[in-house]
Amino acid sequence: MSHPGFKNSPIMSLAPLFDGLLIAAAGWLAYFIRWDRWNMSLEYLSVLLLGTVLVFVVFPATGAYKHWRDDSYWRNTGTVLPGLLIVAAFLMLAGTLTKTTAEFSRLWMAYWFAYALAAVFLCRWLAKLLAKLPVLGQSPTRVLIIGEGEFARAVAQKVQQAEDRKWQVIDILSPFGVRAQLAGDLSEARPGTDMETLISDPDSGIDEIWIAMDSSAINQQEAVIRVLQTSCLTVRYVPDLSMLTLLNHMPSEAAGMTVIDLNTSPLTGHNALIKAGLDKLIALFALSLLAPVLLIIAFLIRQGSPGPIFFRQKRHGWDGQVIQILKFRTMYQATEQTDDSRQAQHHDPRVTTIGRFLRRTSLDELPQFINVLRGEMSVVGPRPHPLALNHSFANRIDAYMQRHRVKPGITGWAQIHGLRGETETLEKMQRRIEYDLYYIEHWSLWLDIKIILRTLVSGWGGSNAY
Repeated sequence: MSHPGFKNSPIMSLAPLFDGLLIAAAGWLAYFIRWDRWNMSLEYLSVLLLGTVLVFVVFPATGAYKHWRDDSYWRNTGTVLPGLLIVAAFLMLAGTLTKTTAEFSRLWMAYWFAYALAAVFLCRWLAKLLAKLPVLGQSPTRVLIIGEGEFARAVAQKVQQAEDRKWQVIDILSPFGVRAQLAGDLSEARPGTDMETLISDPDSGIDEIWIAMDSSAINQQEAVIRVLQTSCLTVRYVPDLSMLTLLNHMPSEAAGMTVIDLNTSPLTGHNALIKAGLDKLIALFALSLLAPVLLIIAFLIRQGSPGPIFFRQKRHGWDGQVIQILKFRTMYQATEQTDDSRQAQHHDPRVTTIGRFLRRTSLDELPQFINVLRGEMSVVGPRPHPLALNHSFANRIDAYMQRHRVKPGITGWAQIHGLRGETETLEKMQRRIEYDLYYIEHWSLWLDIKIILRTLVSGWGGSNAY
């Protein structure tokens, strides 16, 4: 069902232009506050125009308009922050390359960023508030739902609970003419008129008809559609996809046909380019900064037990492709390759003395920044599991393999919530998969930044890291 709201509104289509004008106005106001005059010099005007143009490009690419739906206010407004940070970084980089940073006031830049952030946040709040208000003189669209069972009632309840109040369910009618009263319990049925008679009545008060029949009633849908073909009312079809675990499902077109993508990855097109670029920058910075630490760890591993410094293991990557990840070796060489489906346990005899420390602090994961530079992994994403572990759980947990719709990560949404280390029970693995799928479904650049910050603050250790 196409949900009404910002996503399809005129506000949504003009959002990049509106944000650009807001940020330009914020820069002009910052200039006035800084120097008490509106007449902006040509140098500052050129920076202002460059920043405005960057907003048109960067904001859509960073997902600033991805979640303009009936989500929380802070989630909607928080999506603009990565875009503003990237625009500011581009301007500083341009000033550094042209050696003109000293010619511009840093205080003006700080004012500009602060005013732009406040203006965009405030306007988004006002837009969301206005979207909840009914249009003057416009009554809600009155909807008759044709269907029965839990699915039809669930559709009616979602319409009733929608924030925009653009729709009003006036009744639920089964194909057999049984009607459900909306007041109170939706399951309370009462006798009603024939479906064909009701929808052909000009005084019925119906504006639209929504077919909401669950998959078990598929044999009845053809008869319903034949009846509705004789009606001049708008008819919408609400598919019952409840039997599937879906990721970012959306309508699209293929070979001239309308299809529903059931598990699209959010990391395609410009999203994939931005995330890959950010990954490589972070990996280069981390490897350069941590080079002395890596050398010390390598020396301690070599001194602690015979064997290679790195442990290499095949795991599933993006779209299920097999990759070879790198880790610091934490087990005795003779035992590390015996069974790659057996996770490390508390007081595991296979783990070396230095290996126990590395695993507890997750320092053994640091070589995976090399996997990030190769393009095989991401800084943030679901943790890659050994192949045998994937084969073990693929048929026991619904949508388990859907976690490979994005690149695996060094840290992830599940890990910052304490779901790392040994998963000795099915319930623990199910909970980890739930968090992994949530990350894929709700991915944004801002979510990645939050995960990285929480990883840095909380550390990579945990009670389950053996």
